Amino acid sequence: MDKQNLYIFNFSIFLLKILALVVIIGFSFSLVFEQSIVFRSQINGASKVNKILSETVVDEIPIFGSSRAQGNFVPTVIADNCFNYGIDGAQANIWLFFLEQELKKKKSTPILINFDLYGLVYSDGDIGNYIPNWNATKNILFEKGEFYYNVPFIKYYGQYEKYLKYYLNERINLTKITDHGGSFEKNKLVESKFRELVKERQNFISLFRLNEQLLVKFNKLINSTSRSIVFVVAPYHTSYFNKFKNIEVADEYLSSLSKRKNVIIIDLRDYIVDDEMFANPTHLNYYGAVEFSRKLKELLAEKYNNILINDKD
Repeated sequence: MDKQNLYIFNFSIFLLKILALVVIIGFSFSLVFEQSIVFRSQINGASKVNKILSETVVDEIPIFGSSRAQGNFVPTVIADNCFNYGIDGAQANIWLFFLEQELKKKKSTPILINFDLYGLVYSDGDIGNYIPNWNATKNILFEKGEFYYNVPFIKYYGQYEKYLKYYLNERINLTKITDHGGSFEKNKLVESKFRELVKERQNFISLFRLNEQLLVKFNKLINSTSRSIVFVVAPYHTSYFNKFKNIEVADEYLSSLSKRKNVIIIDLRDYIVDDEMFANPTHLNYYGAVEFSRKLKELLAEKYNNILINDKD
């Protein structure tokens, strides 16, 4: 009987050692994967979340927003010290999080925010953007995710291929141009394909909305700082406005924002009219993004006392 108990005891110890080894290997692999793949891609949303949480670059001018920030604002055209934190599919709940983290830092540079005419609404984008910093981000998301997002190795189940694809695509870049967090489509669409996208857009109803919770957070953050915050409406194709139900409400809100002492509104929604400069009705291609970014830089220099203080041009 004693021998049997000893055998069971030794086997239990063996299983615990195996379990401990698996945990250590899993944790180590997860850490190496994050540092070598996830955080090494400057256009990956997860890398951008980690950067805003863990780095303070005193002279950096951040650009926040959705894919319209990521694909429209060319950092090195605007200023030498810009970084594009735009995340595909993200809306106000996400860029407000970025703004909140930015305002915790002892900095004086202006902040550029792409203002989508959807207004202040919830949209997370891909959940993989937040898993590496789950505890810091889970409360800002509309979708709350899975219970295992705190478990090393297992938390990336179904995500490994996606992160690796970001990493490899950025280094090969067959159709994209990467610039300090921005990602820009360099191939121009043939006219027939763009006409198809315009036709599809004509059936899409657009609406400006202000979520009450987001509005409260927005006002609190704006009132908490003296730093210049520049809200930019980047160009849309004219087809975007065909079925916009309440554009006058969006215009009124932007007008009210412009009255705040540290807020600048730059509305360039109509600036680009050449179809060849659009990737689709709501996003520019690289050539349109460069043209838009040059105009933005010009306005900031001429009309707003050159607030891009560290530009070397």
